[in-house]
Amino acid sequence: MADVDSELESLRREREWLVGVEVHSVLDDIRHTLTECSKRFPIQSLPGADNAQDLRQIKAQRILMNSPNGTGHIKCMVTLKGDSIFEADINFKHKQGKEHHIYKTSILEDSQWKLQQIQDAGNHLCMAMMTLNSHDGSYKFKSGTEVILLLDDIMKSLLKGRGSLTLPKRKSLQDLVNNRNMHVLYPPVPSDIALSFYIHASKLILALYHVHISGQKIEVTARYQVETVVQWLNDAIMLFTLALQQCQQLKDKLTVLLQYKGLS
Repeated sequence: MADVDSELESLRREREWLVGVEVHSVLDDIRHTLTECSKRFPIQSLPGADNAQDLRQIKAQRILMNSPNGTGHIKCMVTLKGDSIFEADINFKHKQGKEHHIYKTSILEDSQWKLQQIQDAGNHLCMAMMTLNSHDGSYKFKSGTEVILLLDDIMKSLLKGRGSLTLPKRKSLQDLVNNRNMHVLYPPVPSDIALSFYIHASKLILALYHVHISGQKIEVTARYQVETVVQWLNDAIMLFTLALQQCQQLKDKLTVLLQYKGLS
């Protein structure tokens, strides 16, 4: 019995040290990771960010997009900055009558094609940082359970943020055809063409759809795409993943201790 009491006392001291000391050390590490991640996003609401300075630091990238299978049906050069495509030159083959012609359209400098996935990822990152910063270094946690609940909230936001980039939502054909971003293209594309810029993990992708519209029915007759790897998106995903790992490791330590009766 004495040995059991001694073991419980040892575990209790370990739990107190973990909750009172190591938790804040790990939270600081997570905070550093999220701060590094936030530098990739031009989101005004990021806590503690000098947004004007951050926007200056985010460089515009002029990028040539390539076909993954080597076909030349569509060519595109874009200027990407943060969550927006500021400029683009898009050329694609378009059938008019029996002949194929090269159709050219552009996104001009005073227009922007907004990438909602990047905006969403930045907003979820902001929420994770706000949740984390609600418990600064002076806060005294009352129990391991309280820490786990905090970590769960942070991880929920981080999973949503990473998922915004790695798991793009499938759009309906109606959404593609009626996408408001299509209005920034000049000259407008033919009515049987739909274009969609989207993020898939570290890649920026432009998909072109040839569509046939009959009444309310929309059918895709052909689909082509070009893509490019964006290094800062890869960095952001890695930092999301690192922060999730840091949260999970701390949660696992606390969970092990909480398995013992009498510890909370």
